[in-house]
Amino acid sequence: MQFWFIVSLLFSIIIAIFAALNSNVVTIRLFFATYELSQSIVIILSAVIGAVIAIFFGLFGRIKSAMKVRELNSEIKYYKSKNEELSSTIQKKDIELAALKGTAAQPESTASTEGKAPAPKA
Repeated sequence: MQFWFIVSLLFSIIIAIFAALNSNVVTIRLFFATYELSQSIVIILSAVIGAVIAIFFGLFGRIKSAMKVRELNSEIKYYKSKNEELSSTIQKKDIELAALKGTAAQPESTASTEGKAPAPKA
């Protein structure tokens, strides 16, 4: 940030020196009007208008970036909540699976010991 401030300050000084060296009166035709102004004023006004346009486009880019960041943050929140919901569903299903494995193992063990005759030996 400080670097760009120094660069813009140096650029402004160069423009001011250039404008001061070119102080002749010039005729400006703007649409239907004609003006006679000092060339230095024209140079400085052009630089100021260019800076305002650059600031406008910079703000437009920042606003666009901020909107994208806000959209992505809301998307992250949605996916985090979806992830938590799915994690809790997985935990519930794991508990159900463990319970089903436990109940399924008990009948097999009791069925093998109850009422079955041992297999004949050959």
